[in-house]
Amino acid sequence: MISALVSALRPLVEPLLKLRFEPPTLPEGSQTLRKLKPSERYLAYAYTRAVLSHVGPLLSVPALIVLELVVGGYATVSPFLAAILVLSLTLASLAVSLVVLRLDWELRDYLIGSRSLRLREGAFVQRELTLSYANVQNVEVTQGPLERLFGFKSLRVSTAGGSRGKPGEHGVPSHEARLVGLEDAEGIRDLILGALRQQRDAGLGDPSHEAPRTRTRLLKEIRDAAAALALATERRAQKTSGGLPPAPPGR
Repeated sequence: MISALVSALRPLVEPLLKLRFEPPTLPEGSQTLRKLKPSERYLAYAYTRAVLSHVGPLLSVPALIVLELVVGGYATVSPFLAAILVLSLTLASLAVSLVVLRLDWELRDYLIGSRSLRLREGAFVQRELTLSYANVQNVEVTQGPLERLFGFKSLRVSTAGGSRGKPGEHGVPSHEARLVGLEDAEGIRDLILGALRQQRDAGLGDPSHEAPRTRTRLLKEIRDAAAALALATERRAQKTSGGLPPAPPGR
């Protein structure tokens, strides 16, 4: 029933959003390891949340009809007309929400690369994010009660300064990526950690490799500067004494 409703209304909603369906690509130099999309269980979960969020207004409709039967023509505004208005607006809102959720599900793409992770999400507001493994600090699998009921998990990948939040939440900071609706979240986590270890073992962007090299370079520069200063001082002393070695100190 929901699929038929979404298919019927989609041609009306999709042109208004002016969406781009081209798949995202990884930055140059990063090899694609896996391409992912959220599970259909995540779509069922999103549909369920949308329906539950509209239950409250729908429950007010029978109450308004009962009120119409009680007060009859004594009310200034007909409760029956109010019930029709609430019902119409609620059903219209629910229908549009279901179409947008379907489009959001179709537009979610996750690319796991050898050097970076890229995701695209959103229907009303499309968002694309690329995270380099060199900056990744934490890879965490999360699963709430409803997610457990529907049989999927989410993966949170954050860099330094990342903040916690709920999977699928809007307004996610640019240093955090959430891959929602995964049935094999642990496998994806292990894949990312494996690529991260491989990159750091190669010395690409790992602070633990950079720090010793930086200290060594600094010490070498200090040594060279000290040697140059000593040589310049010696030449100045020789020039002052006419090229003769300095006289021994007096007794």
